[in-house]
Amino acid sequence: MAGNFRFTMDQKDIVRFLTTTIDSFIQDRLINKEQRAQHKEQCAERLAAEEGSCDKDTEVEYSDQAVLANLDWGIEALEEAINTYNMETKLARLDYAEKMLQVCAMLNPKQKTAGVPNYYLSAWAHLNLSYLWKLRSNIQSCVLHALEMFTVDPFFSRIDFAPELWKNLFLPHMSSIVGWYSEERHRLMMEVMPDSSDLSFTADFDRFFNESLIFSMRPHELDKLQKLEQLYAESLDENTRLYAKYYKDCMNSDSTSSGKKAAHMLPIAEPPRTPLHELSRSVPDFVKFGPILPKSAGFSLTTRSKDGVNETIRFDFKHRF
Repeated sequence: MAGNFRFTMDQKDIVRFLTTTIDSFIQDRLINKEQRAQHKEQCAERLAAEEGSCDKDTEVEYSDQAVLANLDWGIEALEEAINTYNMETKLARLDYAEKMLQVCAMLNPKQKTAGVPNYYLSAWAHLNLSYLWKLRSNIQSCVLHALEMFTVDPFFSRIDFAPELWKNLFLPHMSSIVGWYSEERHRLMMEVMPDSSDLSFTADFDRFFNESLIFSMRPHELDKLQKLEQLYAESLDENTRLYAKYYKDCMNSDSTSSGKKAAHMLPIAEPPRTPLHELSRSVPDFVKFGPILPKSAGFSLTTRSKDGVNETIRFDFKHRF
């Protein structure tokens, strides 16, 4: 069904698909307490990893500390609601968790709190709000918060918060981008790999490709590869946001109601440059949908801003998690 998604699904089908897919994902997360704990620890370690590299004399504003505390308290209250069998306690903890999590969910994504980009905090809050509305049996709100997570921060939602959900919701639309990236990376590797004339764009390349080839690259070749990886990630993020917004329109639209407009047409993900062909076989092993970021790496990631200026995201998170 995923391969023919664009041609076989109308708006009602899309809403049904979103509801089923996201509801199943959230339900699995709610059942798996250990996974939630590991995810929280991973996020906390990422946030704390940069602490030692930041200016020790810089004090975090009290208001910023309060915002971070609200996120912490909201997650803790949600965990208490998940784990209790007392309905009165559950409802009270959910109400409290919602108030705390909304503080971060409504942050301006273009700004920072205690040195932490708000889009990361907001996306994390929306993920937990999706859990919260599932516990309240409000699937509409559950789905919308999950989609808002991808809208606010498509990058970390894709690699940290919900990679498996991203693959189900968005990967079926990204074949042209993956195909373009595969061809471009293959071309770069062929320029580096000795005696590569006999290798075609087949499993041979997957078999011969390994990380040692990257280490053998000259500076200008490595620069080309890094720019390709960056352009690929930006394209995935841009189109993830595009489809997440479309999905939200579908969830908020009702073609049978005069008070609501039908959603716009399904968008089409375009690669940075038109590929020779779309990916017509299984995704090669070297194609990744996000960088491998060990928890100890923190968030010292070089990104490209809207105006094309390179900048480094550095997180200074000094509150307990």
